[in-house]
Amino acid sequence: MNPSRILLVDDEPAFQRLGAAWLRGAGHEVEVAGDGEAALTAFRRQPADLVLLDLSMPPHHDPVAGLELISGFAPAPVVVITGHADHALALKAVERGAWDFLGKPLDPDLLRVVVARGLERGRLAAELRRLRAVAGTSDDLGIVGTSTALARLRDLVRRIAPTQLPVLVLGPSGTGKELVARALHDGGSRRDQPFVTVHCGAIPAELLESELFGHLRGSFTGAHADRPGLIETAHRGTLFLDEVGEMSPPMQVKLLRFLQEGTYQPVGGRETRKADVRTVAATHRDLEAMVGEGTFREDLYYRLKGMVLRTPPLSERPEDVPVLATLFLRRASGGVGRFTQSALDWLVDRDWRGNVRELRALVECAAALAGPGEAGEPLLDAADLAFAESGEMAVPVMDNGVTGRRTLEQEVAVLERRLIIQALEETGHNHTHAAKLLGLSRVGLLKKMDRMGLR
Repeated sequence: MNPSRILLVDDEPAFQRLGAAWLRGAGHEVEVAGDGEAALTAFRRQPADLVLLDLSMPPHHDPVAGLELISGFAPAPVVVITGHADHALALKAVERGAWDFLGKPLDPDLLRVVVARGLERGRLAAELRRLRAVAGTSDDLGIVGTSTALARLRDLVRRIAPTQLPVLVLGPSGTGKELVARALHDGGSRRDQPFVTVHCGAIPAELLESELFGHLRGSFTGAHADRPGLIETAHRGTLFLDEVGEMSPPMQVKLLRFLQEGTYQPVGGRETRKADVRTVAATHRDLEAMVGEGTFREDLYYRLKGMVLRTPPLSERPEDVPVLATLFLRRASGGVGRFTQSALDWLVDRDWRGNVRELRALVECAAALAGPGEAGEPLLDAADLAFAESGEMAVPVMDNGVTGRRTLEQEVAVLERRLIIQALEETGHNHTHAAKLLGLSRVGLLKKMDRMGLR
């Protein structure tokens, strides 16, 4: 098997020598670059299997500026290195596409472990891309369901994804509009480039322009350094405008200009910049009615709706409820768990106003509270679901007079397992990030996972 190729990007000669020696000692080929431009040139000349990137390098030694380099190394996993012990900066790096982060001084053993896991992740991602190229696409695209409505939606996504058309995804809250946007990205030619989400309804109107277009140092109070916007981050990839119906009229004008011309200006700047992005917009609101009311620009509406996809609510596809509920239960319980028939009937009969999001939240809550079945796996009945929903349920009494409640120790163990599984899912099974979410050390998390059989 050929040795893995690693690109080490750092401006300190001593660390270059030491880091390269550690990595070569582990059997890797190492190329060293002293600044971002040299690193990108080296990567384009011969792509690496993994990149170790120092965020603070010449010419400005600005860690925030180092974030802009991350997307240039796609699809290789990027592990960022910082001597600033700045966890907030490291998390921003992860949001920009970095796979993991390490602080200086580095521990050689930890470096080898992180590099080995990063290389394995890269190999798996490459294999997934190869399989997608052979098969054309995955079976369900992450859009789970057996209903005719979902089958039709998946078919449309497969047909639209390879194009560069803008797409408008409409549907009630909680119906999976972001899943559709992600499937469009993963099924198209931009799949190896960034997928960037902008939550238009969650960002205050006065800050949204800066988030989208970036800003220059001194452009407003608190702008202590130049900051790239999310449009620049999404260059060559997909920009997902979630809840675009919440965007203010002034921002609609600025967004329309970018969509028409492909150019924009950062806040406080006069230089025009270009970005090539595919846009996918989503909203639960009726944009046509908003156009009629004058609260949403008609020209922007037609610019966004190159193609329109609709995500159906659960009320229109009740046959998908058992499928989704079983999936959520097994994710929450480490791959096991089942429902009684009374529980499935209860789920299908319920009015899911919050749709898939509400269903998932309820099943996860019930899974954390339910007792094990005969095989030791979680077994949920209608009473468990009702209790998770309202917190009110009579406690069953056994023949020996002892209630069916678990002991406090058992309840704590179930909750601890649930929280660990949730943290692992949220971080893509990245042990470093999961441990930080849980307030544990990496070693402490691994020990708990071993004890629970989660490795």
